[in-house]
Amino acid sequence: MSLPLPDLAPDASETHQTAAYTAARLAAIVESSDDAIVSKKLDGTILTWNASAERIFGYSAAEMVGDTVYRLIPPELHDDERQILSRISEGQHIAHFETIRRHKNGTLLPVELSISPVRDESGTIVGASSIKRDISERKRALETAAQLAAIVQSSDDAILSKALDGTVLTWNAAAERMYGYTASEIVGHSIYAIIPGELQGEEQDILRRVARGEHVAHYETVRRRKDGARVNISLTISPIFDASGRIIGASSIQRDITERMRAEEAMRQAAKMEAIGMLAGGLAHDFNNQLYAVSGFAHFIGRDPGLSPASRQDLLELQKVAERMASLTRQLLAFARQQVMSPEVLDLNAAIEDTRPMLQRLIGSNMNIELALAPGPKWVRVDRAQLVQVLLNLVINARDAMGSGGRILLRTTTLEISPGHAYDRLQTPVGPGAYAELAVSDTGKGISAEHLPHIFEPFYTTKEVGVGTGLGLATVEGIVAQSGGYIQVESAAGRGTTIRILLPLTAEPTIKPRVGGPSRRGSGTRGRILVVEDEDPVRTVVMRTLQADGYEVLGARNGEEALRELEEIGGAVNLVLSDIVMPGMGGRQLAAELHRRYRKVPVVWMSGHTRETELQKGEIGKDEPFLHKPVTPEALLEMVSAVIAGVAKQRS
Repeated sequence: MSLPLPDLAPDASETHQTAAYTAARLAAIVESSDDAIVSKKLDGTILTWNASAERIFGYSAAEMVGDTVYRLIPPELHDDERQILSRISEGQHIAHFETIRRHKNGTLLPVELSISPVRDESGTIVGASSIKRDISERKRALETAAQLAAIVQSSDDAILSKALDGTVLTWNAAAERMYGYTASEIVGHSIYAIIPGELQGEEQDILRRVARGEHVAHYETVRRRKDGARVNISLTISPIFDASGRIIGASSIQRDITERMRAEEAMRQAAKMEAIGMLAGGLAHDFNNQLYAVSGFAHFIGRDPGLSPASRQDLLELQKVAERMASLTRQLLAFARQQVMSPEVLDLNAAIEDTRPMLQRLIGSNMNIELALAPGPKWVRVDRAQLVQVLLNLVINARDAMGSGGRILLRTTTLEISPGHAYDRLQTPVGPGAYAELAVSDTGKGISAEHLPHIFEPFYTTKEVGVGTGLGLATVEGIVAQSGGYIQVESAAGRGTTIRILLPLTAEPTIKPRVGGPSRRGSGTRGRILVVEDEDPVRTVVMRTLQADGYEVLGARNGEEALRELEEIGGAVNLVLSDIVMPGMGGRQLAAELHRRYRKVPVVWMSGHTRETELQKGEIGKDEPFLHKPVTPEALLEMVSAVIAGVAKQRS
């Protein structure tokens, strides 16, 4: 007897329940999806429309089911949809396709869709199901990222990021220009490639601070270019956080401040030189007064007919020393830029020889200045003070280029340039004519080819930071150009430098200095003069010079004494000859009182400073007579005579 086998066939009711359960679960999944899930016929008629579709596109299921999908699609994209449905009918699947759909309010939405065929029980394709994802936020994020990337790339500042161990992560175009490394050369490598060895500890400290969440703003330091050159930078560095708020790196904005620092240093140097110049000018002013007294008394002694030959020779030597002292004073005034700036015809060779001792003291004993001057005078028309400045700047440049020692050669020669011919040593055209050439050569390190085209640019310098301002050769070029000349540099790295200057030759001056002292013009009193000067020796020399020429002379130490003298004589003077800077009542106050009390009394001013300096300070008027001390007896008497004669002519 056999037992009946169990019936293993599924119960129809159980199968129906399972299918219903599965369908319900699938429907729940579709409804709860964050993506729009839509099914449609092959003609585009919508069959199902989930909750996310309502949220994304604004239409309810009641509005869309039974309508066509073309309600969502801009007209210009209808053909694209028909092609998609055609491909679906052939059994193709389309995944992650980006396109545009229209919201109920008319807004266009960027969407990403994936679409697949829907088959019936027989396997026939009867429609399509699509999953649509709103990618507006992603698009905006990408656009924002693209905009930020464009801003970073177009920035004039170097913008870079790095890991906390210093590995470079990003590197913009400005960083490439600033440091010479391309992004492909530096990204993935250490930031320490651009940091000088002595500053790498500083960078490590900055990264440690950033790792603690600190921000470092406007920190000034130094970085190194690919070619080894140093760059002064100002950097701002901030932490980079990941999604969880953990610090994973640092972003840095770096600005090249090399030119700014050069300009600031040049301004500091200019201020320093101005202060030194004021000191030098003040010393020269005081020295002028003493020198004037020495020269004046020597002149008086020389007029003594009973002077022995030996004493007369001693006096001549004293006058030579005084003249050399006067030359030194002029150099101090040139340095202080307080000398009268006017071109004169002078011998270039003689000017170089006169300046050589000062130049030698300037460069020190470990270097030597040699002269190779062509025979005979080389007459050129230049400002003497500016020529001294040219020589100073060129010799200082040569000294700095030679470092520990070497030789500086100053050579002169003459040359003639015919019309249509060029001076082959110069790259710039030179007009035809006769020239004196001054060449200043050194045995220093020379100038590389890359720097040569820029050496006359203001603030451009090949010297180390803190050594040069970049103004020396720019100043020289300006002076040479104003004098109608030309300048050129010949140099190569390691082979020294020669700077050649061409100045137009001019005729020898025909006006010779007057020799001998002034002679008394006629007999009797030629007029009464009040001399106002606080330096007793200077006042004495001026008074005796005027007395020797026939004038009645009164003296006063300052403005107060001058007014008392005038009050005693009722203002009866032909002329007041006054210093400007005096203790107590100075020249400007005296002038105001003279104008108020004695309107018709003329005044001639004297000063150790130049007319231009006194004009700038407002101490004298533009047309007022002025004598620059030390004044020669001839110039003094000529000025006094001319002013008195001019006043007499006006009154007649």
